[in-house]
Amino acid sequence: MLIYCRSKAANSEIVTVELMKSYCLPLILYATEAVSLSATDIRVLDNCINRALYKIFGNSCLSQLRTCLGLPSVADLIERRKSNVIDQLIVNGNHALGLLLRISCKNLFY
Repeated sequence: MLIYCRSKAANSEIVTVELMKSYCLPLILYATEAVSLSATDIRVLDNCINRALYKIFGNSCLSQLRTCLGLPSVADLIERRKSNVIDQLIVNGNHALGLLLRISCKNLFY
């Protein structure tokens, strides 16, 4: 909310969205790659983003707006973060552990 109030003076919705993406999203997604979230938890986090966009842009089609602004669903963001952690394990020499995690994550999501 503070970001929204501070960026109001910029008179640019895009500035507000970029601030949200750089400051709020990391807080919303903190440690999501380390825990297993339920579908309800993911919907709640998605709703936080949707409410912020609604406050910034008003009544508009949020799914199209999120696509245009480069804000995928929280489920996609979490999966990307988990994949990055596994890729880093593989790059840093823990090939066996990284491959085991990748296999177990695929079994959980598919």
